[in-house]
Amino acid sequence: MPLGAQQLRRQRTSTLLSLAGVTASLLVIFAQLGIERAVYDSSIRIHRSVVTDLVLVPMGFKSLQLNADVPVAMTDVVSANPSVSQVLPFWFGVMSLKGADMPVARRLAWYAIDVERPAIDVPGLRENLYKLRVTRRILFDRDSRPYFGNLANEAEKGEEVPVTGPPDNRGLLREMFVVGTVAIGPNVVNDGGIVMSEASMDELLGEWYSDRPAFMGIRLVPGADKAAVAEQLNRDLAGRGEVISREEFEAREKRYWSRETPVGYITDLGFVMGLMIGMVFIYYAQYQIIRFYLPEYAILKSLGYDWWFFLCMIGQIGAAIITPAFIVAFTLARLVYGVAEAAIHLGMAMGLREMVVSLIASIVMTVVSSLFAIRRLWKVDPIMLFE
Repeated sequence: MPLGAQQLRRQRTSTLLSLAGVTASLLVIFAQLGIERAVYDSSIRIHRSVVTDLVLVPMGFKSLQLNADVPVAMTDVVSANPSVSQVLPFWFGVMSLKGADMPVARRLAWYAIDVERPAIDVPGLRENLYKLRVTRRILFDRDSRPYFGNLANEAEKGEEVPVTGPPDNRGLLREMFVVGTVAIGPNVVNDGGIVMSEASMDELLGEWYSDRPAFMGIRLVPGADKAAVAEQLNRDLAGRGEVISREEFEAREKRYWSRETPVGYITDLGFVMGLMIGMVFIYYAQYQIIRFYLPEYAILKSLGYDWWFFLCMIGQIGAAIITPAFIVAFTLARLVYGVAEAAIHLGMAMGLREMVVSLIASIVMTVVSSLFAIRRLWKVDPIMLFE
């Protein structure tokens, strides 16, 4: 057993206290990383399902949640390019929906597509696409939060399930029929989603939506240079829209959530707080050991042991604290992730990124606390033994 770990056995109270504190700090770090990933990944589920090479978005696009739109007249400008094969419109918005066994209506996202040329491809869409040709027929997101009762189960039985949506201009709730399910998933602001056709959107929400799609997917002819086509289209659009790659489409949405919403600041602050708390508890254990064995350390120093020897000794104490704390925190974090995912349905799961970042944070805690502790030890004067 390393000498540093043996010293901890003599200080059981401070050791247990430090273990508990460091475990809690690592659990906070795991939680912040998991929440951050879940929020960002859930915000780009639709972006990842886009089937085209390029995407036409409003100028200065940041997020779909801002409800910006592209004038449908831009279709002619884009289609005129010989490298463009198809332009696929996509509409997005939010609405309330209430089923027969729901006590209150819930907010969800609605997605509208051209049934003949869908801009997205999600599980369940292809086999149910023909059902959307009839107006007022919708596909329900089976990965929605459980507030919608048995709506998904009933729809998967092949029945038309009546639901009510937003009111019309007379204040009467519009009736829709769920005829199947897809798998998309909710995000932070919406509890679920539905997919409908452009014709159903016009009838339920208003024809003016058809002229204002949220974005347009641009499918290129085989062999076309994506970067060159995007550059040419941006010149042709002259500021009336912006053509970007699908990867940039995802990156901008993530950037919006990380920099322009409280989510990024809160998770970053939680991560830093967890890191600092862990450092304090490791330093506490190291300081107690140094104080208890101060005469012995002074003797070693008088015998000529150098700075690196003492740093390794103090580092062993930190490693003996952080190793079991990391294992316990990792185990607890997986349980926390499971409980949280059952409640929020954001795709919260333990991944390689969470493990690696938390491991790096553990190493940083140990190194920094050891450097602070070695300063206390280095001030020890062997002459004090003869006073």
